[in-house]
Amino acid sequence: MVVELASLTVISVKAVSGMITFSVTDKTQLTYPIFYIMFIIMIASCVFQVKLLNQATKLYNTAAVVPVNHVFFTTSAIIAGIIFYQEFLGAAFLTVFIYLFGCFLSFLGVFLVTRNREKEHLPQSYIDFGNVPGKQMLDKIQPDSNGLSYGTLPDGSDSAKNPSGEKKEV
Repeated sequence: MVVELASLTVISVKAVSGMITFSVTDKTQLTYPIFYIMFIIMIASCVFQVKLLNQATKLYNTAAVVPVNHVFFTTSAIIAGIIFYQEFLGAAFLTVFIYLFGCFLSFLGVFLVTRNREKEHLPQSYIDFGNVPGKQMLDKIQPDSNGLSYGTLPDGSDSAKNPSGEKKEV
């Protein structure tokens, strides 16, 4: 999820910075609604990206979260730039190769720094989505504490029986 937000952040930051640059050098872009839409998207994606990274650091060690985020953020930024802004269009092969080789060296550095870290054992292996507003959590239903099990009624009769005590045909 953070990687998708990273791509969105890169696209919106590039759009906002391009509009500001164009406003300074030529015609103002601040009168167009797209500038404000992209500005809001930029701020919102940054805020949610930080929030998700904060949640990840609560579950995992920072030494594991930051390198993984760096590699995927860089990869998504490159792909977003290639797709939306055609950054490599008309670039020489050597320029593209040096750029990608620099990214590879960055990823190699992250790998070398983090490879000798010991694996941590998590006390909780999942994220609790119980606090998501509006989501029904039917799998979190617990049996009553008074000793009833599933399928029994408070009077002790089986729920598969009708009120007269005879078995229902299913």
